[in-house]
Amino acid sequence: MQNTYTQSKEKTELADLSARLLAFALDVLLLLTLIGLTDYFTFSSNDQALFLKPERLLHLLLGWLYFAGTETCPCQGTLGKYLMNLRVTGPTGERISFRAATLRFMLRPAAAVLAVLRFLVGLDDGGRRAFHDRVAGTQVIAR
Repeated sequence: MQNTYTQSKEKTELADLSARLLAFALDVLLLLTLIGLTDYFTFSSNDQALFLKPERLLHLLLGWLYFAGTETCPCQGTLGKYLMNLRVTGPTGERISFRAATLRFMLRPAAAVLAVLRFLVGLDDGGRRAFHDRVAGTQVIAR
């Protein structure tokens, strides 16, 4: 008796923009809650300065560690992505490195600006990968 095993290839589907935006909104809600707590328990050096407070560096660090840390963990996504059944992978489906997750985080504002400009001009790139995913060599897929 001879057994033949074939390895099935999982069909991975890139996540659509609406699911990604909802996951990001959930993450922002969580981060704003954490930032509100840190603002409540820390002292401000200058209450008149809205954007130039030293605590803003702490908020940026908190956001970076949240996004980069959770996207490299075994669940491969933030809490919002997990609730939306999304995960961040490399080109072949593996976990991404901390360097790639950091690159995704730092390029996210540029990707948002490019997406808005692409919408205003009426261009469609034909794909579902955002600018920061293309540069970092990652993709967001539906589970």
